[in-house]
Amino acid sequence: MDFIVNSRFDDIPAKALKVAREATLDCIGVAIAGSIEPAGRLTAEWARASAGAQQASVWGHGFRTSAHDAALVNGTAAHALDYDDVTWGLIGHPSVSLTSCLFALGEQYGKSGREVLHAYVVGFEVMAKIGRTTQPLHSLEGGWHATVTIGTFGATAACCKLLQLDAEAVGHALGIAYSMTSGNTSNFGTMTKPLHAGLAARNAVEATMLAKSGFMSVPHPFDGPKSFHSVYSRGLPADMSALDELGKVYELEIRGVVTKPYPCCVSAHTSIDAALRLHNEDGVRPNNIKRIDLGVTRYTYDKLSYHRPVTGLEAKFSAHYTVARAISDGQLGLNTFSDAAVQDADITKLVAHVHMNVDEEIEQAWKIGSRPVKLRAELIDGRVIEKMVAISKGNQEVPLSTDELLTKFRDCAILVLPPDAIEGAIAGLTDLENIPNIASVVALLSPKPEGTRSIRGVRA
Repeated sequence: MDFIVNSRFDDIPAKALKVAREATLDCIGVAIAGSIEPAGRLTAEWARASAGAQQASVWGHGFRTSAHDAALVNGTAAHALDYDDVTWGLIGHPSVSLTSCLFALGEQYGKSGREVLHAYVVGFEVMAKIGRTTQPLHSLEGGWHATVTIGTFGATAACCKLLQLDAEAVGHALGIAYSMTSGNTSNFGTMTKPLHAGLAARNAVEATMLAKSGFMSVPHPFDGPKSFHSVYSRGLPADMSALDELGKVYELEIRGVVTKPYPCCVSAHTSIDAALRLHNEDGVRPNNIKRIDLGVTRYTYDKLSYHRPVTGLEAKFSAHYTVARAISDGQLGLNTFSDAAVQDADITKLVAHVHMNVDEEIEQAWKIGSRPVKLRAELIDGRVIEKMVAISKGNQEVPLSTDELLTKFRDCAILVLPPDAIEGAIAGLTDLENIPNIASVVALLSPKPEGTRSIRGVRA
């Protein structure tokens, strides 16, 4: 709690601020595109019908509602395409909850871009450090989705910092949030997975506002016999030493985020990169393929559970499908994950030639970070080609360029926003710490032109 209360903007490393600023831009672009996906659209319709107090904007839909409902809807939309960032400390999605709760409360309270950016850094550091205490076993063995179970604490810390709560209130906010955390990995490949991100953002707003009003809880959810770890990672080892690094070693600086170049589960990205190399470097096409084997970590095998997907959402968690598409098309984009694309007969045939197994050598070497893959392709002509990818594109070691980041933002935002709003949003978000009132940026995200359509062809 000392870190949350005492953190100073001027103490944050320049690189950490740069990564936070770019992550905010990227996440909001993805959220705009996700606002017209079924998960984004249905939660927006629910919020509109609930007629909440007009405190914060629902991005892409042209109306305002309560801050907690806006956080839920925008957070869900931000994760609807699974195109948002990841950080390896958390092994989850940090920006979906952080941007959604902070922009909602920031709009309600007239906060500056500098205050929002500072709070983002605080929340990111808290959730990533907590993640390092218990991941990957919290998800792999416990079955929890860290984006919400752990992300809720980081998002709450961020909201507390934004509203400048004192140490006692921060402790109560985190304690309240402890009774709100949930979300399991069984819902991966459904609309409920993105809802997890929205719930983390909403939980953060509600826990913070309750604590601000004087509502009380256990003083610290990470101490005692029924602490977060003893309940949510029961029987699993926990190393709490990472929390000692708060304010000293910044996750944003040393691990940063993975900015996704492909709109699907990050566990599939190394396999996609390997398949794209097969396509581009070796000229391999679907009619050349006899068999493809993917050697992966156990975590990857566990998360990419749809070996024969039938919907776009399932395909986002399928190495079999994403590899087949990479070989077939030489690229993956938003339209790759429409239901119609997944059900294409030629692709379905190619998917059947892709196989995945846990590679024990990779499993023993992997700790936390990009998940390596060994791809082995047997071709019809008898050749065998192998590709090893240790770190996927979008990681700090292989980053997206500024041009690629801005192109991704524009490609997402153009589905909903007019060009002048897009360029205005880019100008504001890339200069976030100099924005006097975050509401001026939010205003650009709210218009919804007629005729927008979701990736899966459902009219928004």
